[in-house]
Amino acid sequence: MVRIVLILSCLLFSSAFVSTDGTQFSWSSSRKLTWADFKGKPDKLNPAAALTYSDIKIGASYIDGKVAVQVQNFFDTKLSWSKNKTSVPLLAHEQVHFDITEIYTRKIRLKLNVIASEETIRNGTLNKESSILLKEWKSFQKKYDDETNHGILAAKQKEWQEQVAALLKTIQ
Repeated sequence: MVRIVLILSCLLFSSAFVSTDGTQFSWSSSRKLTWADFKGKPDKLNPAAALTYSDIKIGASYIDGKVAVQVQNFFDTKLSWSKNKTSVPLLAHEQVHFDITEIYTRKIRLKLNVIASEETIRNGTLNKESSILLKEWKSFQKKYDDETNHGILAAKQKEWQEQVAALLKTIQ
């Protein structure tokens, strides 16, 4: 069984997104996860075989009188772990979790860039829209685990890998 922890963050006016000590990195199409990235200590009481810790950070700032929105995801190597660092299918399952985080990073960025203004920050609309999309992200991650039985159902896992790959190509 594989499980992902989703930390929901909406940090307005935050400048620190990803650590500079190498324990966190952003998603990249040219960099896939490896088992070496899973440096956390496995939780012996957790029935999961692996745990991917990814997060989406959201910030906003004023630049030249305009609101600029920053949305970034990251993978945390210290908090991600695996009890089986030889399974190729398990690693592929974990990669899709990180890919889903990238999809929602893009969706949130697109939405917030459309509505971002001084007023939407002040009246809470930016936070509300962020919260809605972050909940949708969490639900999508759960649906992925449920439908693939945490990666055990190979045919469903393949379907999801293809679906997520297609979404990555269409959502910029």
